[in-house]
Amino acid sequence: MTPEEKQPVLALMEHETYPAGETILREGLSIQILWIIVRGQCEVVKTTSKGSEQQLAVLGPCAVFGEMSFFHQAAHSASVRTLSEVEVMRLSRSAYDELTTISPSAAHKVASSTANILADRLRQMDDWVCHLVERPEGASHRKEWHDFRAKLYSDWEF
Repeated sequence: MTPEEKQPVLALMEHETYPAGETILREGLSIQILWIIVRGQCEVVKTTSKGSEQQLAVLGPCAVFGEMSFFHQAAHSASVRTLSEVEVMRLSRSAYDELTTISPSAAHKVASSTANILADRLRQMDDWVCHLVERPEGASHRKEWHDFRAKLYSDWEF
């Protein structure tokens, strides 16, 4: 972003600090906020069907989270919990909507950057799932994975 584009974005963002061990974003809820980690680390955890937690990722400075629910109002697919004291910058959906009016080019760059992050994460997920399916014990899931992928890429409604 140019300095002129950064100005309204920063003016619309909120700064917040969370202590270690605090849940910022809870799986199953829906809060349309885009978080950017300034300092510290968070973990992304998902509740399994058996009720235990599975760590999906550890996020550090400059990492973004909350992006799926930010652009598509739906329940969060995982929780984000602080591993240390964490400073974040937050952009609410209403602030983003205001940004689209006052600086469309900045809003476009926020959306484009977020789409790039989502694409990278989907690419990593594709590689991970393919690796799992290639394992000998993954053979029983090949058709299920194939059907899921076919549905994911063909059921786009506009």
